[in-house]
Amino acid sequence: MKHYLSYLPLFLFFSLSLAAQHSTTTEAAVNLEAMFIDGLREKQLGNYDKAAGIFEDFLEKDPNNAAADYTLSQVYDSLGESDKALQLGAKAVELDKNNPWYKIFLARLYQKNDQDAKAAALYQQLVKQAPHNEDYYRQWAYHLVRAGKPAEAIKVYNELEKKLGINAETIRQKHTLYVGMGDYRKAAREIEKLIGRFPDNTRYRHLLATFYEQINEKQKARETYRQILEIDPDDARARIALAEEAKGNDDLRFLQSLKPVFEDPSTDLDTKIKELIPYVQELSTTQDEDLGNSLLALASILDEAHPGSAKVQSLMGDVLYYSGQKDKALQHYLKCLEIDDTVWQVWEQTLFLLHEKGNWEQLARRAEYALDIFPNQATAYFYYGVANNETGNSREALNAFQQALIMASRNQSLRFNILVQTGKAYCQLHQYQKADNAFNEALSMSNRNAVALLHYCHCLSQRTDQLDQALKVAKELNDVAKGDPDAEAAMAEVLFRMEQFAEAGKWLGQAMQHGGNRHADVLELYGDVLFKLGNQTEALEYWKKAQENGGHSSSLERKVQEGKLHE
Repeated sequence: MKHYLSYLPLFLFFSLSLAAQHSTTTEAAVNLEAMFIDGLREKQLGNYDKAAGIFEDFLEKDPNNAAADYTLSQVYDSLGESDKALQLGAKAVELDKNNPWYKIFLARLYQKNDQDAKAAALYQQLVKQAPHNEDYYRQWAYHLVRAGKPAEAIKVYNELEKKLGINAETIRQKHTLYVGMGDYRKAAREIEKLIGRFPDNTRYRHLLATFYEQINEKQKARETYRQILEIDPDDARARIALAEEAKGNDDLRFLQSLKPVFEDPSTDLDTKIKELIPYVQELSTTQDEDLGNSLLALASILDEAHPGSAKVQSLMGDVLYYSGQKDKALQHYLKCLEIDDTVWQVWEQTLFLLHEKGNWEQLARRAEYALDIFPNQATAYFYYGVANNETGNSREALNAFQQALIMASRNQSLRFNILVQTGKAYCQLHQYQKADNAFNEALSMSNRNAVALLHYCHCLSQRTDQLDQALKVAKELNDVAKGDPDAEAAMAEVLFRMEQFAEAGKWLGQAMQHGGNRHADVLELYGDVLFKLGNQTEALEYWKKAQENGGHSSSLERKVQEGKLHE
């Protein structure tokens, strides 16, 4: 309820009060009026201490002035002196029982001081003064509820209902109170009253059906849904709810039963998608193939029934992603963005997949486009920086990472990843001190993180004066990530730099056994080791294998062309 108390011309209250006490204007009365106005001015200026002093002096001269008591009560409320504010507010009401503003203000004071029963009593008086004021009834009931008297509040709402007739807001309040009291029968009856008043409005029947589902009255819920379909045979929520009735514990059968509903283009799309969301969430944790196929079938039907829908393309992307079909998922996310590029979650998933695929050029383009639409998204800056880092544009990457760090102050996980990539960028620029600072800050957040240790190890191994430290980091990395081919290859790189070629070869052999035989950098390094061990022919074979597995550096091309390793 809005209160306009501070805007009332209180000097009018004073003048009326004064007029009641003085039949003729006297010099004393004029002085009192001037004092009252001075007090009001100080109050309006926020000079509450001055205002309090003026009104205290005023009340010594005119102790039974309700307007002055009321105004001084407001002043003490602003000063945080609750006891004085309450005392003066009550006095103002006592002196002028017919003034509604005094009672409204005093009720607010009672509420602030957890005396809601007294506030309710004031609104009860106000209802008697103005029996057609709906807001007074609602405030009366509100304070009764706060005072822990919900049954009495319901009686007030019943009184209001007799005056206004059946009203959705009043019904909602009573329904909520009955639910809180545990009287579900009466709670349902309130919604039934709305249905009786508006029999063709299916929204109220949906409220009743939902309530029955919440209290586990499944049979009553089903009967209500049947009534909805008698009124509107195309009601999607009711059709889906009744289809769900027959599913039992068979989710796949239930999803199959949704096919006729999903094929109907007149059925609300959002209702259909909402029904699938719990199953998509289940798929995200189980990766169940049959569930994924059922969801894909329904998503394909939606694509036909609602062509050109960004929501359907996003749904298809999610289902395909959780089904392990990431390339297809990416295509649907991209289609979604062509239709509607304003949903950040779709952008985030798209950028994540491009990052996972290592498609750096497209990641850079997409991240830059995303930043035009979402200039405050730290993740977009992060992916843009990573793409530039991987394509050798480390200075541009650092600019992006600096922006991302500013925006990611509360996201510790993202901040950690930004710091690791920042260290990598500085390392590529041979600014090793800055690189070390970034890596150490990241490791201070997560000192046993394999990703940070891996990149830090690569950075240290580039410096001959840091090879002992690189070896220490490599050992810790392999302790954290035992059997990981990248970790084993990092150890091999350090040993290679330390000219321990045979030992490096052993570590690379382990890396290839653990899946590194498809990693271009592992294959290339193994070729380098073989060359150093005097096996030039086999070294060339591994350099060629590195190219076949995606290796495309200029140094690798030169090794293959010339058949030798350049220092």
